[in-house]
Amino acid sequence: METNIAGEKVFYVDYTWPELDALDRAGTVLVLPSGAVEEHGAHLTLANDSTAAAEVALRAAREIPGVIVMPCLWYTPSLDTSNYMGTISIRPTNFVNYVCDILESLYRHGFRQLVVANVHGGAKTVLDVAIREFHHRMGNAERAYNDDFFIHLHNVYAVPADYLNTLVEGRESGHACELETSVDMYLFPERVQPEKAVEEYIPWEEGFEWYIGDMHAVNRNGVHGDATKASAEKGEKVVNALVSALADILRKLVEGHTWA
Repeated sequence: METNIAGEKVFYVDYTWPELDALDRAGTVLVLPSGAVEEHGAHLTLANDSTAAAEVALRAAREIPGVIVMPCLWYTPSLDTSNYMGTISIRPTNFVNYVCDILESLYRHGFRQLVVANVHGGAKTVLDVAIREFHHRMGNAERAYNDDFFIHLHNVYAVPADYLNTLVEGRESGHACELETSVDMYLFPERVQPEKAVEEYIPWEEGFEWYIGDMHAVNRNGVHGDATKASAEKGEKVVNALVSALADILRKLVEGHTWA
């Protein structure tokens, strides 16, 4: 059973209901990892985003008493890659309602601080909508925006992006690329088939941001980046940066920092 440096249980589901009931729930910081069941080329498994999200959350929470990690959101919207074999994509409207149900349950139980640690690009905007929808639903006649549940959407790769870009040797990175491949080579080497790694890019014009489209129609392998440049050594640097960025906000919340 995973515990933190203070000997407290790390995983939400490892607690009994009386143990949760005895916590200072308003002062506890929850982490909700978010990933996907989605293709990641021929060299990585469908679990890449979810296992990375869960592991980054665990490593950050181990170092900070008062932080508890929720079970990962495995099934999320993955429309762009849904035409590759194996990808499971959830309708955005269903996903929003599902996330709202989770948030409403936590609110009802007295938790008031949550960080969503998201690794999956296809879920970023939908998670943002879900959080906004939750706050809208919790409004009342006196306050249209009930903000007594602090929820922060933390896109795991976004915060340390400037540093991560210095590690990239390929033209770009983005999906099943050298960064994601390196993370698995460091954390879960048994999940990587490096001999099947390729360099491939979605053929969009330079300067365009990632847009919604059928990746399978223009990209044979389901890779955007140069996965052949991946290494476990690079993966350790990536993971340390991801964990450090997440731990920073968790530590601030535990210490009572507010963004009001």
